[in-house]
Parts: sequence; C-alpha cells; structure tokens
Amino acid sequence: MRLKIFEKIRCNIIGMIHVPALPGTPETLLHMKEILENVEHEAQIFNKHKVHGVIVENMHDTPYCRENDLGPEVTSCMTAVASKVRSVLPHNIPVGVQVLAAANRSALAVALASNLQFVRVEGFVFSHVADEGWIDGCAGPLLRYRHQISASHVAVYADIKKKHSAHAVTGDVSIAET
Repeated sequence: MRLKIFEKIRCNIIGMIHVPALPGTPETLLHMKEILENVEHEAQIFNKHKVHGVIVENMHDTPYCRENDLGPEVTSCMTAVASKVRSVLPHNIPVGVQVLAAANRSALAVALASNLQFVRVEGFVFSHVADEGWIDGCAGPLLRYRHQISASHVAVYADIKKKHSAHAVTGDVSIAET
C-alpha cells in the first residue's frame, strides 16, 4: 500500500530538525523546556519558508545506541518534541520522525502518539554494521508492529543501504535485483 503524504509527486523540500541532545544522553546540556522552545522556533522558520514537510531526528544523542539499549526517556522526549513540532505546523505539512539509531519501533510509536505522517527508518532491508553495532533488517517485524498498533496510516520511508555503515555482508546483493 502506498500512502500519499506530499502534495507534489517529486522535488519536495523536507526540513530537518536536529533535536538537541535529549535528557539521559551523554551530551545533554538543555532541559526539556529549552529543547521544546528550540524545536518550536525551528518549526516556525520552516513554516515561514514554506517547506513541503519536516522531519525530527535526535541527531545529537551521541554516541548512538541500538533500540534495545535506549531508555524509555528517549521515546518519551521524542514524543514531546514531535508533538510540539506538529502543533506549530499546519496539518497540510507532513511531519515525520527518525529515532537513532535504528530505533524504528520507537519512531512508529512516536509518530502514532504525535499524529505524524511518516517515519524514516534505517536497516529496513539489508543488515549492516555501523558504529553502534550490527543492525538487522527490520521490514517484517516493523510492518507487523505498525499493523498491531493501528498505525498503518503512518508511511515508512526507508534507507536501503544506510550511509556511515559497512555493507560487505550484502555487497554482492544488487538493489535492483531484490
């Protein structure tokens, strides 16, 4: 099933909000109130400049952990952040989320709770090795989870072969042939 998220078929400009380091991560400098003010300001800028969509990502939560090593505070804080961004932007501007690293189930939960239109997932197909460790392909379990939580209206935009990672194990597999 293909979900129509953007009004234009191609050449959509999607603004990226790189959320400051969240509470519980080593680089945390701000309290949630300040983080929410920061993302609200960025969302207002994107709205002013008429981008076609916005995505929220916890880029500054370094070093990254795999989903099973993330605490619940990351999902909780990302839900608050995504909800704030969604509240600032008109409903015709799609908003999505990515939770690093490869915390794709968490991203779906955030999207559902925050009324977002899409998630960006890494490791959807083709397992790989990255700085946070081995990332398994998750298409089957993730799409089943999306159905279980009644989030089939949330689109999945997937990285096929993720940047900043090694794909030697699947290097002999052509994307075109799969």
